Amino acid sequence: MSAGGLRPLGFVLLMLGFGLRLDTEWQGLAWILLVAGGAVGGIGLWGLARGADRFSAFVPPSGKR
Repeated sequence: MSAGGLRPLGFVLLMLGFGLRLDTEWQGLAWILLVAGGAVGGIGLWGLARGADRFSAFVPPSGKR
């Protein structure tokens, strides 16, 4: 999966983790989702910083095609 696909997945995992109440019996699952979402989102951002996405929403300058 590309970095573009990992960032939204990490965001969804984080939001699910934050959505669970941390003072109930779901606390363990919430922490797992938070840690997994942070890791997946971080990997996606790291891939973005390294230029792993070959496709961009912007048109490249004429000299860099």
